Amino acid sequence: MARMARLLRAMPELMFLVKGMAAAMRSVVFTFGLLTIIVYVFAIAFTQLCDESPCEASFSSVPHSMHYLLVKGALMDSVGEVTSLLERQSYMLLCLWYLFILFASLTVMNMLIGVICEVVSAVAKCEKETMMISYVKEKIEELLQDGADENDDQQISRKEFLDMLENKKALIILREVGV
Repeated sequence: MARMARLLRAMPELMFLVKGMAAAMRSVVFTFGLLTIIVYVFAIAFTQLCDESPCEASFSSVPHSMHYLLVKGALMDSVGEVTSLLERQSYMLLCLWYLFILFASLTVMNMLIGVICEVVSAVAKCEKETMMISYVKEKIEELLQDGADENDDQQISRKEFLDMLENKKALIILREVGV
């Protein structure tokens, strides 16, 4: 566990991804819920329409149809086999299959990818901003410890700031933080 913590500290980008995935979990759960509803509705339709036909082996019951549609349609495993099976059966079933692929695979799965990318990029932006604030705070405290704060009130007055502009080390630090 300690090695994992060191790895995440050494590579902040990994931490951004982990925090982003954690933040996106709610959206991911709702997207999978939507996918489940779509798969369920189409499983009922395929089970009813394939009753007493050659494609009944693939769509024998609603749970079996849901599994079949998830693997073959949403995850796009052997789409061609299902397409040729349904094409021999009926063009209406083939159109229903294409509609399922459009909804489940192309729309919902791409929406899921978009949501995860958006959340991860927002978390990364927030984390980078937090790191920058921490860096600036550290550098300002370094300036204060080096004597920029003449009266030790932990605040920089106008006079102290003007004096800092004459200090070479202070100028370097201020340039580093973008002031």
